[in-house]
Amino acid sequence: MTNETTSNALLALAPDAPNYSENPEILYLLLEERIRRYTMGDSSSVPVDTARRLLESILYCLDVQKRAGKDALPDTAPMKTRWQSGVDASKRIAKRARLLLLQAQRTPPPLTNTGYCDTLSALPAFFSNYDPDFFAQEIPCSFDYPLCQPVSDALLGAEYIQDYLRRLLAENALLLAFSQEALLSLYETYYIDYADLLVNLYLPAAEMAVLCALSDAPVRGLKLTPEQLLALNEKLQKATETEAQALIDEAAENALFELQLSGTFLRDYLKKTARDLLVRLRAAIPQ
Repeated sequence: MTNETTSNALLALAPDAPNYSENPEILYLLLEERIRRYTMGDSSSVPVDTARRLLESILYCLDVQKRAGKDALPDTAPMKTRWQSGVDASKRIAKRARLLLLQAQRTPPPLTNTGYCDTLSALPAFFSNYDPDFFAQEIPCSFDYPLCQPVSDALLGAEYIQDYLRRLLAENALLLAFSQEALLSLYETYYIDYADLLVNLYLPAAEMAVLCALSDAPVRGLKLTPEQLLALNEKLQKATETEAQALIDEAAENALFELQLSGTFLRDYLKKTARDLLVRLRAAIPQ
């Protein structure tokens, strides 16, 4: 098989795979070996969909190891060695993600809903079914709870689950700083039926915490009067875009300080949420 023929065959198997600059002949041989391993030596052929998934896994693992920073192997290393390094990295990521899941199970927010509980119940299936040796890019479980700041679609496999859980823990950390009463009062106003709807629990609490800090009101109360909301609107009307950005960033910092929360990831997460809120608030101001 020529290089051109091999390239065409591989592209036909994985048309949506990321661009790669690997030697197509070596890549094809590695795929053939993985097929034989997958069939336990019984065959060198599998359904096209299975072959595509196996190829996508190889490409994904090569990419994972390339992004491993100081632990990344040089491009001159044998492809199989680099692929195996990516498989091992995926296994390590899965182990770290499992620890995050255990932490999430131990630290639920004061109030939860059906979607949250169902997701926490569904996620263990990922670790039971994840197969980095053959399908490292896949996420073999289904869960629905929406995050305030979603995981990037560029992340796959254990990387996706790890980042999902990091974000969930950041959200839980903020929610745990409030009482059940304060959250319940907020949710009843914000969502009406927070318990059964597929909604994010962090968003209203994060936004109200920032607005309280911006109004110099108690952050833990999660409540502002109509007069305070009107004063906020006037403050943002008078501010330039740069000034408003500085105000919202400072409010996020002050909210975390009052809640006695710290950590770069948690701070950046709240600031991103606050800036998204600012975009909506500024858009609502009459021009």
